[in-house]
Parts: sequence; C-alpha cells; structure tokens
Amino acid sequence: MSGSAWSGDDRMFEFRQELADGGQPPDSTPFTVLSVDDDPGFQQSLRMALSDFRFNESPLRLLTASSSGEARQVLEDNPGISAILLDVVMETDDAGLQLVRAVREQLGNTEVRIVLITGQPGMAPLRKTLQQLDISEYWLKTDLYRERLQGIVTGSLRTWSEIHALARAKRGLQHIVQAGSRLAGLRDPDGFSRQLLRELAALLEVPLDGMVCVHDGSADTPAEDAVVTAADGCFEAQEGRTVQDIADPMVRDLLVDAFSRRSSIGMPSSQVLYLDGGGTVPPMAVYLATERSLDAEEHELLQVFVTHANAGLVNVDLAARLDRVAYRDSLLDIPNGNALRRDLRQVLEQPRPCGQSLLVVDLGQYTDGSLALGPEQGDLLLQRMAERLAQMYPPPCRIARLHEGTFAVLGPSRWLAADPVDALEQSEDAGELPFLRVDAARVDLDEYRGGAGGALAAGLLLVNRIRASGGHGVAEYQIESEQENLRRFLESRALYRALREDRIGIVLQAQVDLESGAIVGAEALARWSEDGRPMSPASFIPVAEASGLIVPLGGRVIELVCDALRAMERAGFPDVPVSVNVSPLQLRRREFIEELAATVARHGIEPRRMEIEITEGAVMSDYQDGRELLARLRRLGFGIAVDDFGTGYSSLRYVHSLPVTRLKLDHQFTAGVGIGDEAGGANVADMIIALGRRLGLDIVAEGVETEAQVEWLRRHDCPCAQGYLFARPEPVEDFIARLRGQG
Repeated sequence: MSGSAWSGDDRMFEFRQELADGGQPPDSTPFTVLSVDDDPGFQQSLRMALSDFRFNESPLRLLTASSSGEARQVLEDNPGISAILLDVVMETDDAGLQLVRAVREQLGNTEVRIVLITGQPGMAPLRKTLQQLDISEYWLKTDLYRERLQGIVTGSLRTWSEIHALARAKRGLQHIVQAGSRLAGLRDPDGFSRQLLRELAALLEVPLDGMVCVHDGSADTPAEDAVVTAADGCFEAQEGRTVQDIADPMVRDLLVDAFSRRSSIGMPSSQVLYLDGGGTVPPMAVYLATERSLDAEEHELLQVFVTHANAGLVNVDLAARLDRVAYRDSLLDIPNGNALRRDLRQVLEQPRPCGQSLLVVDLGQYTDGSLALGPEQGDLLLQRMAERLAQMYPPPCRIARLHEGTFAVLGPSRWLAADPVDALEQSEDAGELPFLRVDAARVDLDEYRGGAGGALAAGLLLVNRIRASGGHGVAEYQIESEQENLRRFLESRALYRALREDRIGIVLQAQVDLESGAIVGAEALARWSEDGRPMSPASFIPVAEASGLIVPLGGRVIELVCDALRAMERAGFPDVPVSVNVSPLQLRRREFIEELAATVARHGIEPRRMEIEITEGAVMSDYQDGRELLARLRRLGFGIAVDDFGTGYSSLRYVHSLPVTRLKLDHQFTAGVGIGDEAGGANVADMIIALGRRLGLDIVAEGVETEAQVEWLRRHDCPCAQGYLFARPEPVEDFIARLRGQG
C-alpha cells in the first residue's frame, strides 16, 4: 500500500507526494489549450509546434475551432480550458474580440488566459484591447516561431495555474466555512456522518463514493470493530456493517490503518480522513474514492476541512448528549414528553387526514406502589408498563413516558383503535407484576383541532376525569368536550371579572322546625348574574373550585353573610343563625380561621350566629389536621355542620370523634322517604337520623318538597328541614320579611 500519513503535535496531519505503482509521481491532468483560427494551415503549424510540449511534466491537450461560434461551443463543453490562442479576424473583422467579451462577460470565465494572434497588423488597438478585455498578450503570426510560441503558451499556463489555484482555494475555503456551518447545525450523529461525506465529495468535486466509520474510542476495541455509520455510491451496501466486514481488502486495510495510526491517509485514488474528536468524542474515519491524485492545494484544503469537521464532530456529540437529556427518559431509555410533543407537532402540521391518534395511558398504582413499597417498586412498575406498551405498539408507533406513571403512544389510528386496557392489565408474561391497573384516553388527531400541547392536555384531562369519577377503562376524545372546556374557561374569566367588580350576591333558604313550623335558621347560597342572565351555581361553583376562584368567592360570601346577619339583627332577629358553605380548598388554607375570625369581628357578629358547612371529604381526606381545625372553630364559637352526610367518606368512629354540631341529610336520601318505608333511601335516612340522635347532634333534612316527606321525617324524629315546600332561596330582604310574617 503506497501512501502517506503523518501526525504531530503542531499539525493534525499532513499529506505527502503520492506515488504511482511504478514508484514515480503520477501524471497530472493534461492542460488544455484552445486554438481559434479560420486558417487551416496555421492550425496545422500550431499543432506541429506544440506536439512535444509539456508543462510541469504534464502533456498538452490542444483543441481547435475555426470560428468564434464554434469556439464558444467548445468553451461551454470544456470549462477547464487553460488558455486560448485567438485570431482577431475571422468571419468578421472583430470576431475574435467579440469572443473575448463573450468569454469574460457571458460565460463568466475570468481564469482562462487569452492570447490574441493576427495576420493583419493594425486590426486591433493593442493597449486598449489588452487593458479592457483582460488579454494576456498580443502577437503577429509572423512573429511566432516555435520557441516563442512555446514560451507564450508556458507563460499563459503558468499564469492560469496561479489564478486557478487562488480561485480554487477561495472556493474551497468558502465551501469549508459553509460546510462547517451546516455541520455545526446538526444534532444527530448519523445525520452528521452523511452530511460530512457529502461535503467532502463536494469540496474535492468528485463522485459521492465513500463511507464514514466510527470507533468507540476504547483501547480494548480492535479497529476492525468500528461501525460504518454512513455510506453512499458504490459503498452504500456497507452501511451498518463493521470494518472487518468490508469486502474490498484495500479499503478495509486503509480504514484499519487510519484508526490504528490515528492519522489521515492519502492514496493515488482515495483519501481517508481521521477525526480524533478532540479526545472526548469517539473517533471517526472518512473514506472517499477520488479516482485521481490530489494536488498540494487540495491537501491543504483537506487540512482545514478536517479542523472544521473535528469541531463539528465535538459539537454534534454535545448536541446529541443534550438532546438525550432533553428528549429521553433516563430510567426507561425511551422518548420523554418533550420528544412526544415534538413528534406530535410534526404530525399536526401534516395535511389532513393524517390517520394518526394519540393514546394516553396512566398506570394507576404507580404512586401508591411507590409510597407503600419504595421507589424501587415504582421503577419496576414503570419498566413493566414500558415493556408491555412496546409489545403492543411496535414501530411505527412511538412510545413515550410523559411523567410519573403516565405514558403516551403516537401512531396510526387503526393500530390504536382497540381497547388496550385488558391487554395491558393482564399480561401473559410470568414476571413479578402480572397485573397492572391502567386507564387510558384516545385522541383521534383528525378530529382534534389545536396544538401538540393541547392534544396532550386533552388526553390527560380525560384520564383524570375517569379517575375523579371512580370509573375505569378508555375515554374517547370528542370535539364537544373541547367546546365544553372552552365554555368553562370563558365562564371562569367572567367569574373573575364579577368578583373584581363586586357582582356576587347571596340568597337565603329558610330552615324550619318540623314541630312548630317556625324558621330557626337559614342557609346562604351564592348567586351571580352575567348580562342580566342568572348563572347556575351547579355550573359556576365547580368552575370556581377548578380555577382557584373559590377562595375569593367564599371570602366574598362570608362578607355578605355578615352583612345579612347585621341586617337581621337590626330587624329584630338576632338569634336566627345562617350557615355558609366552605369549600375544602378554603378550609385547608392556613390563614382561613384567622381571616374568618377577623371578618366576623370587624362586622360585630358573634361566631355562634354563623354555622360553617363542610363536606365529608374536606375533613376525611386528612382526618388529623381536619379534626384539629374543626376543634379550633368550635373553640371560637362557630357551629359546624356536615353537608350531604352519608354520600362520602364518613365512618362512625370518625363522626363520633369530630367536633361537629349538626348533620345535614342529603336530598338524595330525603327523596326516598314518604313513598314506602321499605325504600332504600328511607332506610338510610332512618339510620342517619338515629345516628345523629345518639351522638347528640342536630339533624336537618335537605330537599324537602312534599307533605309526605314531612310526615315521614316527623315520625322518625327529624327536628328540622329545608326545601321548596317551605321556601325557595330568596334575597335577604325577602327572608327578613318572611321572618316578620311568621311573627
């Protein structure tokens, strides 16, 4: 193998003179000269005079043309012509001069050297012509004896060589700078390999026949184990193979030699560039079949190219590692949420129909398993889920872990159409976790309108709704649900404005003693109107809770209840209490009790006149803290009622130990009384009333609408009730009037 390579401390590599098989420098490409003259005799004489001519040990290739038109065609077909010997007078007196203008201005060839030759002295102004048309020399045919002609040609070729070398170096450097910019912008190592090969072939202006090999950089790994990461042209079939599998022994040995010597190698018909990656990146070797020798200028350009390519290799490795951090899940080594959003954006940018769907899968036991058994159990759950998803959804489906125990699958709709829950929960594998509890949501991207983030949010929302409702299975995205979400969002914005503009009010619903019929209390209910239209509490209260507006809304209601209690006191009814609903979000705020106490004190209201209504879940979700909070409220003098009792979490032990003063019988149980004592609702109502009596608690039945219900409640010793049968919710002034009317 004849070639050369060198590696030192001050330079990356150096190419030396390449030798042909006989041990002598190979012939360079012949220089081409074009003779343009309509005199066949002169053409013949010229050919004889230059028959043995050589320049820099290279032969001369002589082309001829007998007219300017023919010459222009020859120039277009042979862009590498170095010099033109041009007759001035041919088909016209200035045909030669017109051809010069065409070469310089129309063909844009500023490198070719032009020598004007004429047999008719005085046909062209010498000085002006030389200056304006970039003509090297101007001679009479009678002055061109053999030695002078060869001297003229030698001077022209020398000048052309210098100009051509400078131009080629400039183009090469420009290409290297642009190539460096293109390579630096890549983030994928495989893409970098392919682009590197293309840039090298373009720089040397040779066909794209070559390959790129990457070694892992370990001293224990043989050079033969380097992998071909990119290949093109006649080597395309080598991609993905190792160097030792390359069929051509010469190419294989060159690559092994480059990795072993850690240097570039130049051969008469090929080049191997070695990139060391700065010692921090796995090294790379690029083989390119040039099918010709390179000159000194090209070798210098290759040195500059390798420097830029090496920097690009380091950059792309860094970018790849950053991409891995940004787009890969470190535990499962699969794409993460960022990667899925990127892929999802690409899908949504495609023309519809795209035929793609998004499946969001949530591993229900992940959090509980991690809390109960430690993070190792959580990791095991995640790994099993990733394995099962990979089995069910092979490529082209893309699987990603979004966060915690939530995964997503992006793929063809027909592949994601089947219900995945049973298959994911009951796997056939014999691993440690035969069962996984999952819920899922499917979003058909041809039905969805919006961005990638919105599609993921829609899927996550559907899964959360399954869990919140106590359901199980797969939820399907529907465009109507998106419209409902938009309606709720707009409603939350309108509620926010209403709170800022103090447009929230309350109404009071009377609570009646069932024995005497007297009004013994009231419940305060929030009311809001938008553009003169009453807004349903069943709609805006959940919106307030979801948006966090329930805290300022609840605070405003308490202020209004204090105003109502002052008005009732002024009207002569200081002993009628009013109950006010407090949401779990309000109750859990550390500032709640202090703010409540400060509000009633500011209005001069005794706490005993205000009853705080809470739901079972507000306390039972954190029993110990909830019990302490209620105890503080009781010490301040507030009454405490458990709203909708019997519909939630309560156990008898907890109810017995909580410092509550009243139980409210939910309307769904009240509705079942008075229609036969054997009804299920009646049995539950009877048990709740009996429980309240035994615990010494007041009972109030909600939603009473018939006399039959009243009679049943009296027979079962329920002391108090509220409902439409007695009074609908009404403004404070009307409630005070009702109090006066019973007097």
